[in-house]
Amino acid sequence: MSDLLHIEQEAEKLHKDGHFADALIKYTELINLDSNDSVKWLLERAECYLELTNWNKALEDGKKAIQESQTYKDKNTSADEFIIRASILCGKACSKLGFYTEALEYFKDGLKLDSKNAIIIQELKQLQTTILNEQKVESDTQDCTYSAVSLCSQAIYPGDDQLLNLEKEILTIKYKILDDEFYNRASQAKKDVQLEAHLVQAAYECLIAEQLQDSLTLISKAVSMDPGNVFYRSFRAQVYFNMKQWHKVIQDYWVIPKPKRKPEVWKQGGKALLELWLPVLAEFWLRKATTLSGGKDEEAAFMFQKVRVRRLYEPLTEDQPIKVDFTKFGRAVFAKCDIPKGHTVMTDIPMVMAQSLGSRDIPACCNCAVSLITPKAYFNDKLELMDKDQLDLVQEYWPNVSIEECTHCKEEIYCSKLCRKEAWDTYHRIICPTLSPAAAKIYSICQNKGYGYTDDGQWTEIWGGHYSPMILVKIWAIIASQAQDMMTKDGLTEPTTEHWAKAKAPFRRFIAYGTMPAIKRMPHILPVFQSVFATCGGGLKFNITEEEFNGRYYQAACNLQCFSPSITPYHKFMDNIKEDIRAIGMLKYLTERPPEAQFAAMCPLHACSNHSCFNNAEVCDLDINGRPGIQMIAKRDIKKGEEICITYIDTAMPKLLRKAWLYKSFNFWCSCQRCEFEGEQPNECTNCHLKAQDGKKFLACGQCKRAWYCGVVCQKEAWKKGHKIICQTDHSQSRIHV
Repeated sequence: MSDLLHIEQEAEKLHKDGHFADALIKYTELINLDSNDSVKWLLERAECYLELTNWNKALEDGKKAIQESQTYKDKNTSADEFIIRASILCGKACSKLGFYTEALEYFKDGLKLDSKNAIIIQELKQLQTTILNEQKVESDTQDCTYSAVSLCSQAIYPGDDQLLNLEKEILTIKYKILDDEFYNRASQAKKDVQLEAHLVQAAYECLIAEQLQDSLTLISKAVSMDPGNVFYRSFRAQVYFNMKQWHKVIQDYWVIPKPKRKPEVWKQGGKALLELWLPVLAEFWLRKATTLSGGKDEEAAFMFQKVRVRRLYEPLTEDQPIKVDFTKFGRAVFAKCDIPKGHTVMTDIPMVMAQSLGSRDIPACCNCAVSLITPKAYFNDKLELMDKDQLDLVQEYWPNVSIEECTHCKEEIYCSKLCRKEAWDTYHRIICPTLSPAAAKIYSICQNKGYGYTDDGQWTEIWGGHYSPMILVKIWAIIASQAQDMMTKDGLTEPTTEHWAKAKAPFRRFIAYGTMPAIKRMPHILPVFQSVFATCGGGLKFNITEEEFNGRYYQAACNLQCFSPSITPYHKFMDNIKEDIRAIGMLKYLTERPPEAQFAAMCPLHACSNHSCFNNAEVCDLDINGRPGIQMIAKRDIKKGEEICITYIDTAMPKLLRKAWLYKSFNFWCSCQRCEFEGEQPNECTNCHLKAQDGKKFLACGQCKRAWYCGVVCQKEAWKKGHKIICQTDHSQSRIHV
């Protein structure tokens, strides 16, 4: 102990005198010698790393300190103090690294334990200043808008070739679209050029005068005189288009030889095919229009995305009061009918999900997320204090919780044999450690909340994402298993390029945006992923490139929604005992809420919902046909055709800060109704933008205190324009007072 005390005194003196590199060495000695006080020394070493501007190492030590503090929190009264200090250190390090969202979360975690902590409040102010300054620089140096169309691919979907042939058959059989040869035969009659010109001129005049039937009669005579004339065909197709005779439009455009079809022909034909709802053909024509225009025809590209979005999402919304459409801002959700306040806007089932690392000790089905809480998991030691009647009550009314393990690796648990089989068929056979030994490391990293050993034997944080790495692993495993099934069906020994493309297609619904390569945040995790899928189950190989990792990481980061099972065995137990008089004696044991198994999921419809600081819907947990999922509930009455928006951030923040966070995290400047009618700062009129002189401030709105006006005239004008709509709305969610 004397040696420890001596080293401790040396370390403290070196630290105090500013010799941080030397102090760091001493703290490392202390950590290696005495594990009982390792949290304290980790925090001191993290301070040294901060002083030496080694932000990554400071963050690593801070996270370790939080983890170790949690393990003995019940036995150590200083645990909360350690966690607060570690949260501050992690927040500072994240701020320096540019991980602003993570920094905010660490500071908020600290405030949960000490809501008036002066250091955290000051750090939050500094973080906000940094974000706002960066917003100003970026808004001054670059265009703050983006083209949603440019971010969307026009790649051909796997299997579209078969669908294309099917739609061509529909044109032939249902609409009598004939072969090119019939229409391209030159007329045997002697041409009368003057008459044809007269007919076309007269047809044009009728078209301008909106005398469509007369125009059609005249141009049809010209077509009959010269069936192969491209101009005549295009002219008549335009008349048919104005008359909304869509199949007739295609009839005329179809016979024009492809090399002679101008971009406008392809675009107009694509619009007509959309009206006939032949989506694959419509995409083909609109894609050609975009290509031939060199990408300059934005309308054609926009229409292409509208077709694609409709064909992807219409089957998912058939029985729901919403539809998905493509707008200038990308995909968006709209109401198909009036939706009253409090009613369900949509329900959605996850395509892929994984339990959060922080709640892995709470039993839940790995495949469907159903809660598997047992009486022992809920009551713990209280079971020993119950008398016979109470124990009988638990035995009688607590639902039978069936826990099925993977019969091979025991790493995953399920609520039923059906879920176990479904998981095996869908993804687990690819990553089961019995078939893919390298996958054992992924399960170990999850078990250790992101920590593990590097290849050189160093224990460190391997995974630093805010969601479980199992999300990415499951995405790749689902893709690999689908490719493997198609490969087997076709009698091959390895998947073809088309097999891989078809397997990946469902995940094209999810956008991805990120400013920093994921590998820079987590340099040790990619080799782990690569080793898992280099020899995944069944001998399949899936090359996880840096680009693939980065894309999937941000695809998940931009689209994940947290949820928990809304109905657990505890809730069923409470419902079961309400008529039993013995339940009175149970009340003293039912004082705590059941622990929640938290999941993150990628849901296709939810991912289409845009942000608004004045959101009209909110996301809630919901059991859908016995399986946990999510639903959106209307916060107020929603009218038919109105866009349905949720919120991506804490909308309790001031306008400038909200806009800065949204730009930093999601690459757009918010222009919602609330941002339009809330002010930015007290020295600028929210309505006319007049600047106050001599450092003075304008008077704030008396109700919301979020808008400032130079006078009564501007205040009344803003009120009528829309401030009254957002003024009295409660925007507080988890307000941080700084």
